This record gives sequence, structure tokens and C-alpha cells, in this order.
Amino acid sequence: MTEPDISRLRSDAAARAAARPRLPFDGTVEDAALGAIPVRRYRPSRRPKPGLPGTAVAFLHGGYGVLGDVELQDGYCRRIAGILGVTVLSVGYRLAPEATLADAADDAVAATALLREDGAARVVLWGDSAGGSVAVAAARAAASAGGSAAPADALVLSNPNVDLTLAGYDDDLPGGPGRELSEWAFARWAGAGRLADAPDLAADVSGLPPVFAAVGSLDSLLPDARRLVDRCAAAGIRAELRVVPGAEHGFMGGPDLAAADEVIRAAGRFIQAAAQSHPHFLLDI
Repeated sequence: MTEPDISRLRSDAAARAAARPRLPFDGTVEDAALGAIPVRRYRPSRRPKPGLPGTAVAFLHGGYGVLGDVELQDGYCRRIAGILGVTVLSVGYRLAPEATLADAADDAVAATALLREDGAARVVLWGDSAGGSVAVAAARAAASAGGSAAPADALVLSNPNVDLTLAGYDDDLPGGPGRELSEWAFARWAGAGRLADAPDLAADVSGLPPVFAAVGSLDSLLPDARRLVDRCAAAGIRAELRVVPGAEHGFMGGPDLAAADEVIRAAGRFIQAAAQSHPHFLLDI
């Protein structure tokens, strides 16, 4: 494809996000920084759903790995915090071409550490689209490091990019993210300049925490999400796939809030179930 104007893409995305009306939120919203990384913390006034006390979410926005910030999916974060009654920390992780997927994963791990320092007994990495790549990469990096504690106790992935070579991208499904921009972005974000060198994040699922994935039935990324969940299940990792009928990529920020909110509730139920089956999850406060 023609070299994209990344500055223009970023400014257009920021303008669209700024133009959206703020969703009402019963709680506090605070902008801060984690080192040089912008973060936004959502603290709901309501008590957590049963089974979720002590739980916090590190949220990772979408945007092809090249655009987006804490403003991009502000409404999504407000709904997670409000529906589940948990603190959400939205992370403005580093982007390509200035930074890599590995850098973004480091930012996600730092966010989970901050939430634990703030008193969270368990932390969920929650990523949308390319943010799903960041969530899985962060969990894999921790597993590869061989540490005694994973950076997250569960992964929630909506419309996730899984195979960043796009080998599993289904062009026959009409509701996916743009293929051309994905190819350009992932080559630089995760493949050191070559798309063929980008990772397939479902190739090795060993060490991942429980995984919940939700994807639209019309999303070109559906086959990859299905394969990730199938591989997790085969490896003995608790995993669930929710396919939303008629939905396209990005439906979590679309007009059908009822469908999006039901995905959030389903993710909450999954986190509760994972808590019952993993001893370290039972550190409720």
C-alpha cells in the first residue's frame, strides 16, 4: 500500500474520539502517567459484582498498533467499570513505528504491576483488536520469563488480532479491520519491517492464564480467535469464545450497546468462574 500518513490517521482518530459524547459514569475518572505512558483510571462508586472484589482491569485500546490513546475507547472503559464494579486502568501504550509490540507489552506489564501495588488481588488484561495482541504478548512474555506470577490472572479479548502475519485473515467475512493498513502496521509493529516475521500469538499458548474472547460473526479475525481458544482448551487452559451474531470488527464501540454490554457481563461471569478454579484467584479483599 501507499505509505500511510500516520500523523493524519492519529489526529483523525483523536478527533473522532473527542467528538463522541461522554457516557455517564457513576464514579471518578482520573488521568495520570506511568512513567512516560499516559493512563486513565476509572473508579466506580458501585460495589463489585459477586466474585469480583479485589479485581482490577488493565485496558489496552485498539488501533492497528499505530494509533489510539486513552481517549479512543473511553466509553468502553466506562462500561466495563460501571457494569462490573471494578477499577479500570486504561493504558496509552507505545505505538509503531516509533515503538514495537514488545514495548507495548512491557507497558501492559507495568500497568498490571501498578494495579497490584494499588491493592488489586487479581488483575485482568483486557484488550480490544490490536490491544488484544498486546494482552497476549504481555502474558506470553511473563510465561517465557519463568516468573512465579503472571502479569495477569485472566485475559479478556474483544475482536483480537492473533496471527499478526494475517495468514488467518478471512477476506470472505466483510466486517474486518482494513487489511492493507493491518499489513503495513504489523510489519513495523511486530515484524521488524517484514510482515512474515510478525508473530502468530496462537502458535504457543503455554503459560497463558484463562482466556475469554468475543468476536463478531462478520469479523475477518473470527477464524484466528476461534483457533486461539481451541488451542487454549486443548492445552488445558480455561477458554471461552463468544461469537456475536451479525457484528463486525469494533462492535464494542458501536451503536448496539446492549450487545456490547452483554459481552462485558459474560466476561465478568468468566472471570468469576476462573476465580473458583484457580487458587491464587481466591485472594478476594
